Amino acid sequence: MESYPFLPFRISLGIPTRKGKAPKLNTHLGIIKGSQLPGHIGIDPLSSEIEQGIKSGRITQIRILAEPTKRIAVCRMLVKMGIEVVANDSLDDALSTKFDSARIFARNPIKNTQWWFMVITDHEKLFNKFASGITEKDWFNGVSLSVHKFDEFEAFRLQLLDITIITPLDSRVIPPHKNEYSEPDFRIFDVTT
Repeated sequence: MESYPFLPFRISLGIPTRKGKAPKLNTHLGIIKGSQLPGHIGIDPLSSEIEQGIKSGRITQIRILAEPTKRIAVCRMLVKMGIEVVANDSLDDALSTKFDSARIFARNPIKNTQWWFMVITDHEKLFNKFASGITEKDWFNGVSLSVHKFDEFEAFRLQLLDITIITPLDSRVIPPHKNEYSEPDFRIFDVTT
């Protein structure tokens, strides 16, 4: 939860850490902090020049690097969520052998295990939502968890407003070729434990 793509949502929506503190993110301008009030964020500037730039209106944007800092942790969490969605529908199915590699990866991955996840973002829609403010209704209507069957395998799909995150629930699934999808709208993250 301390990595992209989750941390920017936590900051902007005021979702606290486990210890009840406001989430924060280091950037090139300073530390961005959530206020625990949706839509209210603050910054501790890195320097007095940056602080003056913000106060004068010379600095009006903060760019957040859309790169997971903890790929393995993010991928394992996504796989865990996928197994939980399957278990919610059928515990017997979630405990079947077809999800063995997913359960092992989620709980305690074997060294050199390879996995992947894909992040698909409609940047224009997402930025417009953040600029106009995300309501509680937007959030509840814009978040969903599901498992979809593709040929012989199943994949977990997490929808966060205008970001879709997909990961397979089987280690044998090869990621799509990166040349088939254009960045930044489609990003494939390879993970090796």
